[in-house]
Amino acid sequence: MTLQARALKALTIVFTAALGSVTAQAQTGDFYKGKTIKIVLPTAPGGSTSLYGLLIAEHLQRHIPGNPVVTTEYRVGAGGIVAANYVYNAAPKDGTVITMLISGLLAEDTQPEAVKFKAAKFRYIGRAADLPRAFVAWHSAGINTIDDARKREVALGSSGKGALTSIHPLLVNDIYGTKFKIVNGYAGAGTTYLALERGEIDATTVAWEGLVAQHADWLRDGKIKVLATMGSRKFTGYETVPKVESLAKTADDRELLSYSVHYADVGQALAAPAEIPDDRLQILRRAFDAMVADPAFIASTKSKNVEIEPMTGEELQAFVEKAAQRSPKISERMRALVSAE
Repeated sequence: MTLQARALKALTIVFTAALGSVTAQAQTGDFYKGKTIKIVLPTAPGGSTSLYGLLIAEHLQRHIPGNPVVTTEYRVGAGGIVAANYVYNAAPKDGTVITMLISGLLAEDTQPEAVKFKAAKFRYIGRAADLPRAFVAWHSAGINTIDDARKREVALGSSGKGALTSIHPLLVNDIYGTKFKIVNGYAGAGTTYLALERGEIDATTVAWEGLVAQHADWLRDGKIKVLATMGSRKFTGYETVPKVESLAKTADDRELLSYSVHYADVGQALAAPAEIPDDRLQILRRAFDAMVADPAFIASTKSKNVEIEPMTGEELQAFVEKAAQRSPKISERMRALVSAE
């Protein structure tokens, strides 16, 4: 879908919701006038989530009645769990603190002792884009395909146990027989990229938008090799690279891998605490819909070389709630895999 088509779709959503938005604004009155809305970012500066969060903070306030100030705050740790726990439990529930939610259903399965939230109970405001990821290797590592990673041990950089950067290589090791050795402790994409350049690690998994935005030259010049992709988006120029789901040999493995990449369709999304008043949730949802159709926002994303693939809060809420109805055997297998790391 082209940017123009997506913008038209978003505008249709805005106009369709106009009557409900007016009602919600009347109920809310001038609540947001003179207020500050804080977007809690769960990743370190330099990654794709941080990039989208900063863009949203810049543009969202123009579309909220009362024109509140929108700021960002970093709460990094545990693959996004620190930020999610804070917003779900400790943050104000009045609609002044929201988050970019990257830690969701997978974390509930893999780190139940650390997770103090239910992903399906967050109130979703909207998605700016999906969040495809990829396995990549540095050009000098001698790993050009995912099959090469079955032949010898490959040092793979990860932010920590239970994070997406370790979950997916563990799954592929288990299901496809690769030999990724997880090296934890790289806090954010920036430090991981440096480790690749320095030869500290051979490979990692990355958010595709962040890679394209920061290091399109690596792709252009062949400095990194794309081994496999994750998510439903088609990667232009990499159509022959296998998707992670295609590595499964059995129906159970396919179900597990498909579930493990559902986060990619949740994507770069805003979420509010479960207790946010309904009228304020509607204000934020309609403001988000208007923002993703705003030519100024679209121009900013183009200048940063990132995609827009919007989804309304209502659509996203339904998607997460459906994914939450996963089979107990999937949760058990995910938990066992990470525990054995």
